[in-house]
Amino acid sequence: MILPHIHTPGIALEATRTRTGREVHAEFADRGVRGIDRRDVLSSPTIWPNRRMQEISAQFFVRVGEERALLGYVSLHEFNPNSGYVKCAVTVDREAPEDVHTAVVALTVNYAFAMWSIRKLYFWTPEPEVRGLAATGAVPAREGTLPEHLLDEGTLRPVNVFALYRAQWEETGVAFVESLVAGAGTREYLVDRGTS
Repeated sequence: MILPHIHTPGIALEATRTRTGREVHAEFADRGVRGIDRRDVLSSPTIWPNRRMQEISAQFFVRVGEERALLGYVSLHEFNPNSGYVKCAVTVDREAPEDVHTAVVALTVNYAFAMWSIRKLYFWTPEPEVRGLAATGAVPAREGTLPEHLLDEGTLRPVNVFALYRAQWEETGVAFVESLVAGAGTREYLVDRGTS
């Protein structure tokens, strides 16, 4: 069974009202949060929910530490129960340690598979990989690339489409999240599995 954890020691996904990617960027800029995706990435309706009537299933602030500092934002949107998928977008301060990126994406993926009977989770990103996900042992498949799809600060960039399947997540990701929730950091989990 997959449990919908949204907290680990030191990291929390905090449910929030729905926002478009543009609103996320503006709010984070107003709050002085640096290091998240650029405005053009967060404004892309392909990557983040920005179209009218675009369904948003769940969104979370990413908070860290005892002071619950705001570090990022997560969106699960375009849930399609007939096709068995939901799209996921994650933005976390680029300066945050890799362990934080891994924990945030792991909690988000785990939450999606726990909450909905979906067979896969899509990530659309201009990056060459889904940062932090490989450390969970569940590596998403690249299902396609849209060349020159995103105009990012005057440069046309490709958008990569990755899919992570439930079977992959159940094989390694669930145990990974359970270890995080129990207090093990990413490094401790990898050492326990003999993969570091």
